[in-house]
Amino acid sequence: MTQFLEKYRKQVFILILGIALIMIYVYNLLTPYWSDDYIYAFEARQAASLWDLIKQQYGEYLSNSGRIIGQFNIRLSLLGSKNIFNVINTGMFGALVLLMYGNIRRKKKYDILMLLFVLLFLWRYTVDFGQTMLWICGSCNYLWGSVFILGFVTLCRHLLENTDKIKHPLLAATGVFFFGVLAGWCNENTSGGGLLLVLLFAANDIWDRKKKGEKTIHPFMITAVAGMCCGILGMISAPGVRNRSETMSAGEYTGLVGLLSRIYKTTMTIRELFFELLILFIIVVTFLVLQQKLKEWKQIRRNESILFFLSAAATAYVLAIIPTTADRAFFGAGVFLMIAVLQGIADIDVEKETVLRGVKYASAGILCLWLFFTYMDGLINVARIYREETERIEMIKADKADPNGDGIVIVPKLREEFATPFSNGHLSDMENDKNFWINTFYELYYDVGNITAIPRDEWEVLYADTFGQPK
Repeated sequence: MTQFLEKYRKQVFILILGIALIMIYVYNLLTPYWSDDYIYAFEARQAASLWDLIKQQYGEYLSNSGRIIGQFNIRLSLLGSKNIFNVINTGMFGALVLLMYGNIRRKKKYDILMLLFVLLFLWRYTVDFGQTMLWICGSCNYLWGSVFILGFVTLCRHLLENTDKIKHPLLAATGVFFFGVLAGWCNENTSGGGLLLVLLFAANDIWDRKKKGEKTIHPFMITAVAGMCCGILGMISAPGVRNRSETMSAGEYTGLVGLLSRIYKTTMTIRELFFELLILFIIVVTFLVLQQKLKEWKQIRRNESILFFLSAAATAYVLAIIPTTADRAFFGAGVFLMIAVLQGIADIDVEKETVLRGVKYASAGILCLWLFFTYMDGLINVARIYREETERIEMIKADKADPNGDGIVIVPKLREEFATPFSNGHLSDMENDKNFWINTFYELYYDVGNITAIPRDEWEVLYADTFGQPK
């Protein structure tokens, strides 16, 4: 078996990646519009041109959010077919996998085991998978944003490691600047974590070159930092950010007490979301210390596990200065922390330790088994939710098409037993309140007067087979 994998390493690598893309594509197919998708789709389809979309985005920049990159991608995605988004989003997932894999050093070429670990870690440890990987509004801000940010970090690392191969320094510096603006304007905390990584890698490079008497600072290093800073400042200085912050902070503690309260809440959220990953990080660092790979300061300051961990911690704790935030805001911190652990796994020397080698391969096998059962269970529930949502949309459309329809539709809520972390449906379900914000989004999008939702068992007693009209 080992000889077969060594002989066909590249082919097996591509096969695993292909299967992974098919798996996420199927989930994308079974994910309909949810929550904010409806209001953004409603607005985007009022636009008669690209310029109209730009004006809409500028309006949001002034009133609600500074995330121009992610939010504009939402509008573009909702303007076209959902099938197009499914393909692009699948590609973005693949890009994140390859970027995480590419940032892990000292591995084999076409390292099958490491690719498996990247995929398995994403499925197991991604924060709010359904919201950040599949939901259109969430994916454009978190998945796509992390791809841009990590892509920028990867490019900077490549340039730092190959400065002697840069043939056009001015062109490289210009391109890096604009890429930096893009990456910096994606996400408040994850972009900041990406900037910290660039600074840490650059500082290490400068330190090492200075000791060798070589040129320490190159133009692209300056423009990389400047570009990211411009993007981040453009995002956080948006008037909409201040408006939203004031709304979210209403009723919360302020001053030192408020800060300490938010630090506590952030710490507890980190425990809830990343406790298992943190345990793994401690384990791999312990083995690296025992194997004397973190013995000297030079080893510590250059170790990628340490650098990505520091970036993960900064990306998470910077949220303590922001009013109440959703768990999905920790998505980028989770990506950095996963890379930190995976780099540590790659660095542990297992060739001379049969037990360690066995644990490494057995862990991958156990996680594969976990993913098989989890994926199948999630797939069934995602399909059930998709079916129920499709039925509800048919009810709404039927009432709208009925010349005798009164524009008042009562639909069943999603069954609670179908709830799964791979769907945003239950977190954004309609309520028995015509003024509930999600109900309003449906009403605007489908152009009906009134939509309410009641528990499925009640609906079946009162309205079954009549599409929301009393028996």
